[in-house]
Amino acid sequence: MTEDRPRTPMTHLRSDFVDFHQTHRSTYIRYAEAFLHNRTDAEEAIDDAMEHLLKRWDMVQAGENRPAYAWGVVKNKVRDYARAKKRRLPTISIEPAAFDTVALRHTSDPINQLIESLALFWALETLTERQRDVLVLRFLQDVSTAIVADTLGITEATVRSTIRHACARLRQIYGPDRTMEGLTDDPAH
Repeated sequence: MTEDRPRTPMTHLRSDFVDFHQTHRSTYIRYAEAFLHNRTDAEEAIDDAMEHLLKRWDMVQAGENRPAYAWGVVKNKVRDYARAKKRRLPTISIEPAAFDTVALRHTSDPINQLIESLALFWALETLTERQRDVLVLRFLQDVSTAIVADTLGITEATVRSTIRHACARLRQIYGPDRTMEGLTDDPAH
């Protein structure tokens, strides 16, 4: 996606951009990894997104919701990289991410957990884009509610409400007897 051009050194940047970069870059990379399945590609996509934001930083600063604007740029760059790498990424296509989840890393029954993860990822296709973003960040990438809210430019209450509505939709798909273990938001996290 990028030629081998030098990146802008962080030492010559405005402190408000540096703060933004330091606050959000690792969360953005974790999100990108879920789709690009490669740390190097994820870092490159996010670095391109950050360069895009830097070039427009005065406009971004003047906007009403800097995190929401930045999130849109990040998602577009991740989609661009996925397309360039010939990976399928319509709205979300994270079935391969089912093989690298927090739940799978901490289970005594990896086969059943993998089956559950794949079913969940297929069900995610029915959710709204915001619901998927919140669930991917909060549960797949194990990001706290506060960081999800800050990253997406929404309130923590909106994150919790979005999780509640997404879980209700997933229960419709899975059926009323199906547990949504692990997909409840603990305000302490």
